Amino acid sequence: MKKIRPEPSRDFRASLACAEAFQRLAEPFISRISGDVREGRHDHPGSDFGDLIACAVNLAFALELYMKTLLGVFAVPVPPSHDLRKLHDALPEGLRAELSRAYAAFSSKWVGRHASVTIAKGPSDTPSWNDFRQAGKDLPSVLARSSDLFQSWRYIWEFTVPENGQYQLHQFEYGLLLSACKAAKAVTNKYIARGPLES
Repeated sequence: MKKIRPEPSRDFRASLACAEAFQRLAEPFISRISGDVREGRHDHPGSDFGDLIACAVNLAFALELYMKTLLGVFAVPVPPSHDLRKLHDALPEGLRAELSRAYAAFSSKWVGRHASVTIAKGPSDTPSWNDFRQAGKDLPSVLARSSDLFQSWRYIWEFTVPENGQYQLHQFEYGLLLSACKAAKAVTNKYIARGPLES
């Protein structure tokens, strides 16, 4: 018989502080990605590879914590998941709309700029992949494409040949995800400031 765990109490200010810290840790490398992450084959990844992975994982976890904090503040059950799109979809509709408006303001600064990197793991031949230029840039679309970023990037050193091809692709839309973090931070701070926060 599965043991039912009681719902934990949560300190939303602490959760916000952690989200902000993970975001701060990710941000310095974002401005360096286009210069430090070289295109082409890498047989022995250097420190820039490790920095990229840490940046992606920290940014994804920051966004996860912002959304879980918002769910808690609004007394919505917090899904035990790292899936960014599922967490977004669990937010109340009005809050999703507010988050999307804030995201649109931040993401507009990335129009026409390099804002994504993809790692292809597999044979040494140059892979073909979709660069997502035509993909939706709205918040739900970005979160759907990045839904497993935390899990897949923190274990990027593992490789399993995919069923649908020879390459395992890992995309990090750092510009749009940073915009999502900034939007989530602004919205979370707004609601944290409003009232009693411990549940």
